Amino acid sequence: PTNLGPLFQFAYTSGARVHSNSWGGGDPGAYDDQCRQFDEYVWDHKDFCFVIAAGNDGTDSDGDGKINLKSVTSPGTAKNCITVGACENRRPEFDSETYGEWWPSDFPTSPIKKDPMADRPDQVVAFSSRGPTTDNRVKPDVVAPGTFILSTRSSRLAANNFAWAAYPPDKAHYFHMGGTSMATPLTSGAVALLREFLRKKRGVASPSAALLKALLIAGAERLPGTAASTALADNHQGYGRVNLDRSVKRVLATVDGPALKTGKKSTVTLHVPTASRTLRIVLCYSDAPGSSLINNLNLIVTDPAGKRYVGNQPTSAGSILTLDATNNVEVIQVAKAKKGSWTLDVVASNVSTGSQDFALAAVLV
Repeated sequence: PTNLGPLFQFAYTSGARVHSNSWGGGDPGAYDDQCRQFDEYVWDHKDFCFVIAAGNDGTDSDGDGKINLKSVTSPGTAKNCITVGACENRRPEFDSETYGEWWPSDFPTSPIKKDPMADRPDQVVAFSSRGPTTDNRVKPDVVAPGTFILSTRSSRLAANNFAWAAYPPDKAHYFHMGGTSMATPLTSGAVALLREFLRKKRGVASPSAALLKALLIAGAERLPGTAASTALADNHQGYGRVNLDRSVKRVLATVDGPALKTGKKSTVTLHVPTASRTLRIVLCYSDAPGSSLINNLNLIVTDPAGKRYVGNQPTSAGSILTLDATNNVEVIQVAKAKKGSWTLDVVASNVSTGSQDFALAAVLV
């Protein structure tokens, strides 16, 4: 529908707090009215978390052997959702199924043309839509398995409809499907488990959508081959592949922070109990609706020795600290983190609409 409000409100009134959306379209990278409606609903309902498919428009149509960027579409270009791309599943029985055989015009050149679609779980799916958005935000946020996913089969389908592939042990009730539309509900299930974890184990009665997103990204595992090994994010996989073990087993902090005005800051003290592990700290916030960042918060972290780090800047970047004024997700990752007290400052650099709340999550991986 043109007006998405009643669709969202029905779910919210019914008690849902995680909303899975495997649909999309529109101009690549654009922020349109659908995006605005998603962002506006989260702005007004801070505990309602949207999970949205990035799309299946990734191609190597120019034949240079690399997947082109800037193919993610609305509503996956919204700021306040979790946008999900796809990585490969591991299904050896489908090793003969290749990208070039299925989509010859999209993948005309090797190595992608002859690449099996479900042989390397550490690889982003060739057709998974890439970022960035038009205003240069990182998208997708995360990736999850999206090729030859075993799924339930509707009894209303035609007898010869087996989607991507039949499931011989029970062809009537199951078949294999694929796409970011499958990675998205997998991620939504993960987010529901994170919400349960926050409520039952961390004592957060009503976790914000921003906190769910922060904890999911904190545990995400970077896949090799899409960017420099020091990169915190890129427009193929976002911040990495969903990994629930990492999100829940080594949590140091989960914070739903206060609303801030321009020039104010909120400080959290984080105790790192052991040295030499990798520390990941994530700031997320649900921004006011608009085609680019409206309210700009920044994450500045100080380690026990006084060294400072800022969000979305790799530690290899050197001593010059550059604040991110584009994304409403900021990540700091420190290998071999020092034991002791760390200071996490969230600074309201520019809040032009209302006041801006936020969430923090920190894990040792």
